[in-house]
Amino acid sequence: MRNAKEILKYLISLKCINDPENNIKPPIQCIEGIEDILEDRNIDFTKLEDEGYYSFLYSFGSGKKTILLMAHFDVVPPGPSWTKNPFEAIEENGRIYGRGAIDDLSNVAVMIHISRDLEKIAERLSGRVIIAFTGDEETGGRHGAYIVREHLMSKGLFPNYLINGDGGGLVIINRRRSSFRITISAPAKKKIIRGVKSSRRYNLESRYRHAAYFLAGSDVHPLIRLAYEIDQEDLYVSTLRGSFIKSNVLPEYVEADLVSKREGSGTREYEVDISLTNLIKLLIPLTRISIELDYPSQYGVTATPNIYRYDGNTHVFEIDVRAPIKKNIDNIKRYVAGIIKEYMPGAIFEIHGGIGYLDTPPSSRIVKKAIEVLEKLGLEPQVVERAGASDSRYFSPLGVEAIDFGPVGGNAHGPDEYVEIWSLDLLAKFYKDLVVKLLSPDEA
Repeated sequence: MRNAKEILKYLISLKCINDPENNIKPPIQCIEGIEDILEDRNIDFTKLEDEGYYSFLYSFGSGKKTILLMAHFDVVPPGPSWTKNPFEAIEENGRIYGRGAIDDLSNVAVMIHISRDLEKIAERLSGRVIIAFTGDEETGGRHGAYIVREHLMSKGLFPNYLINGDGGGLVIINRRRSSFRITISAPAKKKIIRGVKSSRRYNLESRYRHAAYFLAGSDVHPLIRLAYEIDQEDLYVSTLRGSFIKSNVLPEYVEADLVSKREGSGTREYEVDISLTNLIKLLIPLTRISIELDYPSQYGVTATPNIYRYDGNTHVFEIDVRAPIKKNIDNIKRYVAGIIKEYMPGAIFEIHGGIGYLDTPPSSRIVKKAIEVLEKLGLEPQVVERAGASDSRYFSPLGVEAIDFGPVGGNAHGPDEYVEIWSLDLLAKFYKDLVVKLLSPDEA
């Protein structure tokens, strides 16, 4: 497997699924597979493990400056609606289809591929190159990127620059929001009411499946739509089900058994759940979070309820929140606490995440050099903000000049995810040339 395309196909076949809802973690075979690809290399590899999540890194070269190239190998579960085998890596019409093709195995494959060339010229560079692959980005990075960061700090290898392979479109991503997860729960509360029962299905209407790219006012979220209807029509919920996959994956559909309370002929007595009904109604204000932001983001705040669980006793919803605010999340806590106190005092909530965000000025050296590389490759440089969070948030707040980057593709977190094969070669040239520019003794 000498080229990036072959490596990518192999990585897709490893099924590096990260599925916390079903207690599935990427198996150790994922990093063992990467090690197998590199078995002919005379390099010392380091494996890191934290609570069953694995990371893998190696380095070469030496000098005052250090560059970290990082990408994640964990992928979200396939979910419904695939028309192809998500782990077969099908090549078709200039694309490779497979779970993780664009998010994020193409970046892993390209970094493995170019590391051979970079190692050969390491002696001519005035710095060290570290390549790291993490297995916990899709669940926040606390057991992946954070562990890598702490390991590098303990070894005196904290990077000056981070090229994080977790972007798309061959554009320079210099800014991304922080990521939070609100968990809200309440015990079931059954009640018998008289009325008319019906079942309704609500489908997602969105171009994307990744929660960060949901656009309120344009897209339709099935749970939010349900919440609106039960509030406006005074409905009660008996049961709820749907394609709940992961907190950062939009559910493709939701189905609910509903009761419209009324008296008269044709009505019957039905059991409904008052807690479930009120929790769903609570999703309306909880997905309209209004807080002070650190900077005027073009994406603002995105909040989507993507997970529902019921264990026969307690109803639980998880809301994925993206917002440009720092680790101090007291303002979000106050907002959520105020909503619950006003509308459902018996509910309990927790907030997780909020590590920080990617924010590298356009005037930084890494952005300037990245622009030069794109111009040399004949591409029009674009420096942009993107909606999703990434592992860069573990490094950028500590002063590391960081960017996210990635190939051209589509359907991240959705069915028939793909990468455009032609973009892999440009991606490889970009990564290699940027490392050389940042570490060349002749570059100012």
